[in-house]
Amino acid sequence: MIKTDRLEQTRPALRLMVATSWLAPDTWQQNQEAAIVGAVSAGPDWTEYLALVDRHRTPALSWASLSRVPGFTVPESVQREMQKRSDACRMKAVQHCLLLANVLKRLNRAGIPVMPLKGQILSFALYGDVGLRQTLDMDLEVPREDLARAQECLASKDWHLEETFFPMSARQWDGFLRNEQHINFIHAKTGRMLELHWRNQWETPYETRARWARSIPSTWQGCSIQTMRPSDMTLYLCSHGGLHEWFRAKWLGDLARAHALGLLDWSSAWEEARRSRQTRVLLAGIYLLNQLYGLPRPDLPAEAWQEFSPRLTAVPLQALQHAGEPINRASPSKLRYRMRRSRYERLLWPAKSWRDSLTELFYGREDFRTLPLPDGFFWAYKPLRPVLWLWRWLKQLGQHTLDDRS
Repeated sequence: MIKTDRLEQTRPALRLMVATSWLAPDTWQQNQEAAIVGAVSAGPDWTEYLALVDRHRTPALSWASLSRVPGFTVPESVQREMQKRSDACRMKAVQHCLLLANVLKRLNRAGIPVMPLKGQILSFALYGDVGLRQTLDMDLEVPREDLARAQECLASKDWHLEETFFPMSARQWDGFLRNEQHINFIHAKTGRMLELHWRNQWETPYETRARWARSIPSTWQGCSIQTMRPSDMTLYLCSHGGLHEWFRAKWLGDLARAHALGLLDWSSAWEEARRSRQTRVLLAGIYLLNQLYGLPRPDLPAEAWQEFSPRLTAVPLQALQHAGEPINRASPSKLRYRMRRSRYERLLWPAKSWRDSLTELFYGREDFRTLPLPDGFFWAYKPLRPVLWLWRWLKQLGQHTLDDRS
């Protein structure tokens, strides 16, 4: 099932984690079971496996896939740990569903269109079970023109803006909307986070509006929602994973399950990707599905694979093997990580101008608070961005040094 030489030569615990990162439908269950048995027969380090399950956020999925292999049991201590993780995942899923239903009702009453992204609604669509996907936050998208009203709906009760947000002038707010994609809210009682999106990073404003125009009205728990068409969902799942270098196996598991069930429209997604120049994003997702799960490649035009480069999947295959989370410290290592990630994004998505690339590299919302220029001098942020970026970096590095000493 797992065909890449790189993964075949890696630790059995990693191979087992990949094999259990989804719950295969009936037609592919034997293939998944064979991959699980093969990885276990190689003698995985179960402590490492549990750590990888935590890192890739697949506790309920991994436990469900392990539990259904006939005549196969894991060590009793591992069973207890996996069951505990799975139960915790399911309990959080129920909490998320209750919070989500409340938010959707509130937006419905205000007449604001809303499109849930991933989360428990995707879990139900893929598995008929809201508890199988682990999610630490909720993601909702609203049209940009309704963002202010949606914020008012959330802030009026139970939810408050994350502490990193602060009042901004009109020009600063416009710059924030152009450079970022979501605003974070925290639930006052549970501490859960909600990301309120108004666009996807890889889309132009025209493409976002077109995706909304194509969306399908639906209902969930008596609430009105919009759902993506299969072609848009195909591109969304591939783009979301590609944006994050596929460093979590659960994203590949989502794509694998949707593909194996025939829920994706690869042909239409390919045509849309050609129009938006995102074909390499789709090719990377397809190749990873084939190599890691043994799933067949969809029928695309013969010339499609002329655009494929091994570099498209070399970075994700390396990222999957990392034991820890991506670098999140202010250090030279973080700078190297951001530069490497930027190079990978340029490989996946249409080339940006050097000005746009520098803006993306140096932009930081904190600059508006560090140097609160009046709107009449907003233009001065551009030449000052490298200086402000360096100040942010030194400040964060100093804080981490103090934390390490303490």
